[in-house]
Amino acid sequence: MRMQTAGTPQAMRNLNEYLILDKIISGGPQSRADLSRHTGLSKPTVSSAITQLIERGLVRETGRAENTQGRKATLLEFNPTCFYIIGAELGGSRMRLALADMSSGIVLDQQLPLPEDSVTGSAFQDYLVQAVEGLLAAAGISWEKIRAAAFGIPGVVDPADGTVSDLVAPLRGCEAALSKAALAELFPVPVVTENDVNLAAMAEYSSSGAAGGQSLLYFSIGEGTGGGLIIHGEIYRGLGGGAGELANLTLSAGRLEEVLSADGLLRLAAQKAGEQAKSSAGPLISSPGITADQLLDEVRQGDRLAHTVIDAYCSLLAEAIVSICALMAPGTIILGGELGRHGDVLLPRLEAKLSGLQRKPKLAASGNGDRDVVLGAVQIAVQSAFNHLRDLREQ
Repeated sequence: MRMQTAGTPQAMRNLNEYLILDKIISGGPQSRADLSRHTGLSKPTVSSAITQLIERGLVRETGRAENTQGRKATLLEFNPTCFYIIGAELGGSRMRLALADMSSGIVLDQQLPLPEDSVTGSAFQDYLVQAVEGLLAAAGISWEKIRAAAFGIPGVVDPADGTVSDLVAPLRGCEAALSKAALAELFPVPVVTENDVNLAAMAEYSSSGAAGGQSLLYFSIGEGTGGGLIIHGEIYRGLGGGAGELANLTLSAGRLEEVLSADGLLRLAAQKAGEQAKSSAGPLISSPGITADQLLDEVRQGDRLAHTVIDAYCSLLAEAIVSICALMAPGTIILGGELGRHGDVLLPRLEAKLSGLQRKPKLAASGNGDRDVVLGAVQIAVQSAFNHLRDLREQ
């Protein structure tokens, strides 16, 4: 809507409401007297603004203050269910969607497989729109209640213009369709796009309770490889959004992604099985149909060859971490992705192999399972929604 002329009664009311709402959002439950004291506005002005904010569903009354004397004041808090947001992970093999309120509380989430065959950009957009509409229908929420949508993209996202490059193999050719401008055309709310591993890093950083000055690297190893770096609480994107593209780093055994991805682990298993063909290895470890998860389960069950394979794999992973630490020196490294979540198998071996590292980061496995990306998407969607919600001057 058109901005109100500065100095008009309506503009002043909007400014007052903006100021009070901002204090409630940032300061938590407060009484009308608290808000009058913190904003410098008169008590009648605060009461009038609060009435409007309650009528619009942005603020609600909650409980009573613990006054030591006199009548206990009614506390006011932000109403997190006044609006909702959408967070989405657009993966190479699946799509994960979440509907959340303004406190990042997830109301409903869904996971949908992508077509096994390669898809065109327009077909992917159609599939995405249908999935989002289905999510809202299942939750009984209309678009009028949605204030932002954020999408985790499995490729490089340029922070300057939202263009996309280097998508994962199943989605190559969909770069234009997944740009911020293209996605914004599909939905009637503000759209935010971000690299998927960056979102996972932000989700882990937030849940870890790390101090603002600490740095965190999310190292995703699974179908592919990638890194998301958080410095002073902010995503570090680098030139053109290319920071954290670890796949092309060179290890002693070859290109990082080819060596450390799930396929790389299985190639290593096949190699070790061939070298020890006459060993007592069970049939599963040398089977061509074994998955990475099954191999790791064999490690847990004590299979000797599986232990040999994972020890060799962790030596390569430690080599990569040493190189990363020499360049970035992160305070914490979180392992994520299909393989990284198996911290019980990987972390003890990595701790031993990195024991002599001069500046050794804290090592941990993802605490959010396979939800890191969508949780990060929810987080930045909420931030975007608040940015728009706070600008009451345009109403």
